Amino acid sequence: MENKRNTYIISKALKSFVLASILTAAAAQLASTFDAIIVAHFVGEEAVSALSLVMPVTTFISCLGLLMAFGANALAAREIGSHNLEGASDFFSTAVWSILTIGVAFSMLMYAGIPVIMEIITDEESLRTLPTDYLSVYVLGAWLEMLSYAFCLFVATDGHPRKVTMAVFAGVLVNAFVDLLAVGFLDWGIKGAAWGSLAQFAVNILLLTLYIRQPICSYSLKWPKRKNIQFFLENIKEGAAVSISNILMAVTVLLLCNIIFNALGERGLFFWSVCLQMLLISVVFINGIIESLFAIGGILLGEHDTRGLDLLARRALLAVFVLMIPMIVLMCVPGVVGVMFGIKNDNEMADLNHVLRIYSLALLPFALTLITVATYQMLERILLCVCVVVGQLSVTILVVGALAYYAPAYIWWGFPLAGFSFLAVQLLYSYIYSHRQKCRVSALTLIPYSEGGRRFDSSVRYRSDEVYSVLNDIDAFLQESKLSEHDIFCLNLCCEELMTNIAKHSHGHIVHHSFDVHIYTDDESTCVALKDGGKPFNPLLADKMADPDIGKEGSEHLGLRLVNTIVENISYKYMYGLNIVLIKI
Repeated sequence: MENKRNTYIISKALKSFVLASILTAAAAQLASTFDAIIVAHFVGEEAVSALSLVMPVTTFISCLGLLMAFGANALAAREIGSHNLEGASDFFSTAVWSILTIGVAFSMLMYAGIPVIMEIITDEESLRTLPTDYLSVYVLGAWLEMLSYAFCLFVATDGHPRKVTMAVFAGVLVNAFVDLLAVGFLDWGIKGAAWGSLAQFAVNILLLTLYIRQPICSYSLKWPKRKNIQFFLENIKEGAAVSISNILMAVTVLLLCNIIFNALGERGLFFWSVCLQMLLISVVFINGIIESLFAIGGILLGEHDTRGLDLLARRALLAVFVLMIPMIVLMCVPGVVGVMFGIKNDNEMADLNHVLRIYSLALLPFALTLITVATYQMLERILLCVCVVVGQLSVTILVVGALAYYAPAYIWWGFPLAGFSFLAVQLLYSYIYSHRQKCRVSALTLIPYSEGGRRFDSSVRYRSDEVYSVLNDIDAFLQESKLSEHDIFCLNLCCEELMTNIAKHSHGHIVHHSFDVHIYTDDESTCVALKDGGKPFNPLLADKMADPDIGKEGSEHLGLRLVNTIVENISYKYMYGLNIVLIKI
């Protein structure tokens, strides 16, 4: 049975998470861009180029953090969605202990290997001094970046992205203070920027630890056990696609640095460094949406809600399209970006403006491809993820490299040309694959319209007549299932009490707003998920909110207290601005 499902609840969750995630990522990127601006003014343009040269190394560090935390976070989200907080804690603990062992070991190893790393990064001896100074500080605290990233992911996925935003903003302020003090006043040069970044990560960890220790947190840190090895392997498998993507991105940046330097010299390398900083700012928006996809999408997968996942992915694609427009406009406004990076020469400013206008066209296809890759990974289409990422970056290198060799004056046009060409091929593949599957998967996102079992989906407006109409539909759906009469009676009663409570007491009763009902049943179990955007209200606490004397004022919660009595596996969570009640039989 299929009922109409609108996008209100999904959109509300996405907006709630994306806004906080973008602010968080924007703050983190602001710190990176502020580093570049500070060293540009106090050290010189060569310091900005140095930050671009070390980007492959810092990206590799991020990849290690991704490998040990991103997959674990996605798996933990599914455990929360399926009402298994013990499993969520297992994945969280595995990620933390992995970083504190493997992450620290890699930090020490990279510090010892800095001379070798610099030989790989560039053949020019004159370009190695400043990057070496930066890395000599940064890599020692690389594990702090990994742990900070892990804490940000897990706390945001647990329904508190705003706490992450506040922690990261506090870290950014500390980073800015340390940058100004170390670079501007103590004259530590580019090393001061590295110390500022490490201070930022330490502050993030400290503040987020305060939340993780609270009882409302879904995770608890457990001592390592033998089974953590199995969880670690699952983490690696789940996070491999994103990590490979970032490693390849780092390699691509390194190759493009050399291609552009050989074709256009140091001036071209500086222009590419500015373009790269603008790309990183764009990635702020992209990563905010991707993190939202994995957090909210993981919970939807745990609930077997593929319809909700498809709605989420489509809204994410629309959101990234809208968010890229301001970035493109910013890069096309003459002089704005150039002033940020200390350009004072009019001719150099005009040349940079020309480069930025061309390069800005590549942002949109780049962003759309990354969102679809994130969707593929949630569906565990790992091989497809790797193929798309490798294809996109390979086409970019080939096109830009060819123009650098045959027509250096048009080298910047290689970025939008490669981006749009590959996106067209990717969309064509999705369309053909969907039709070969007889349209059982989305032609845009490849999300299956069903995953076995049977499901009931409906968005219900805050009106009694509509609530009872949907309750009749739910009863008809359950009667066609393999559930016992007792289970059908219990689920009908639970749905009636919970849904009428939402309709009467939620503050979300604007005419076009609604709450969602999702039921999934197969041979093993039946899951019910109710989500509304009203004020926080925990129906599991009905006993505490009412007088024990049923005959007096406590009678208003009698139905909810009855629900808590007849159903054992029921949970509540306030996440992403939503009340979420899960029932499992």
